[in-house]
Amino acid sequence: MEKFEKRHDLTFNKVCGENASVDPSISLDWKNELTSFLVDARDIFNVDEIGLFYKSLSDRTLTFKNEKCHGGKNSKERITVMLAANMDGSQKLKPLMIGKFANPRCFKNVKSFPLMYRSNKKAWMTGVLFTEWLLCIDVDMKKANRKILMFVDNCTAHNNIPHLENIKIHFLPPNTTSTLQPLDQGIIKNFKTMYRKEIV
Repeated sequence: MEKFEKRHDLTFNKVCGENASVDPSISLDWKNELTSFLVDARDIFNVDEIGLFYKSLSDRTLTFKNEKCHGGKNSKERITVMLAANMDGSQKLKPLMIGKFANPRCFKNVKSFPLMYRSNKKAWMTGVLFTEWLLCIDVDMKKANRKILMFVDNCTAHNNIPHLENIKIHFLPPNTTSTLQPLDQGIIKNFKTMYRKEIV
């Protein structure tokens, strides 16, 4: 079987991603529509949330052939992290991290924080948290005297957009984030890979 696979250039891959379920005509129409409201690449941002199993360790390790490799159950404890970056990669906005606990012990005696931390029972994004984060970014942009365009997916937590002076929100078409969301084109994967590398 191995020789047959080599001869016919076959590989065994895991089926992943949602690209196959996206209608290509919707994506193409939206890309053509983009030209009507594009501004400087520095002022175009994309925002997306990710679920991070922050205690989950790798299920692979080096071992001797004769040794049995045992491991326990992987932790399912998760947090939500919202990432935002601009089109030319010159700026990353302060991330929003959502955990289950209001005052985690690991934050004790931490003086300065590189992100915004909020909590709720399920560690999920809510409309209230998204609005609060947006208003903070709007204030920062006002101080910097910048007006930006922000692409956001159309999940229910993003529906109640407050009045913003320096941010214009534009929603991605429904069910097309796997092909159109810029952060889904490898940025989130790299973030998770680098996090896993630090953990290991």
